[in-house]
Amino acid sequence: MQISIIVEFLLLFILSNNRRRSIFLIYADSASCRKQVECFVCDSREIQACEDSRNFSQVQIPTRLCDDYCLKMWTRENDSIIGDNKTSALRYVRRDCHKIFQYHIKKAETCYKHKKHRTDSLCLCGSDRCNSAIVHYRKQRTYWISSFIFIFYFLLY
Repeated sequence: MQISIIVEFLLLFILSNNRRRSIFLIYADSASCRKQVECFVCDSREIQACEDSRNFSQVQIPTRLCDDYCLKMWTRENDSIIGDNKTSALRYVRRDCHKIFQYHIKKAETCYKHKKHRTDSLCLCGSDRCNSAIVHYRKQRTYWISSFIFIFYFLLY
């Protein structure tokens, strides 16, 4: 499939250099246009190292190639919920491909918080191994450092 796309682009390039005007419609299915990312795959109920902490050991966690986005989800076990008291339920972290999520949500690099239980959330990201605990901390730190440099620069000038 990839070879046929490359051949079509070469034909388009060669023929577009001619003086004649041509219109080409190039067909590519959605599977050939997807970006694959490497995501951590674990559940803190099964692998203790999967728990969201600063000592998240990336060496011990398995990975897999996923289409488009990685998922990191903080939630609680449904079996341990009595009535509407979700705060007493066992909290766990799950990391995987976004396709394991059963509901249709907008695919974007963002986090969604549960309306009622603010500690439960779901995050999607689109770069390799982005669903680790360390990457979020680094992004947040980089944001604050770059903001500080930006403000400091304008204060001097």
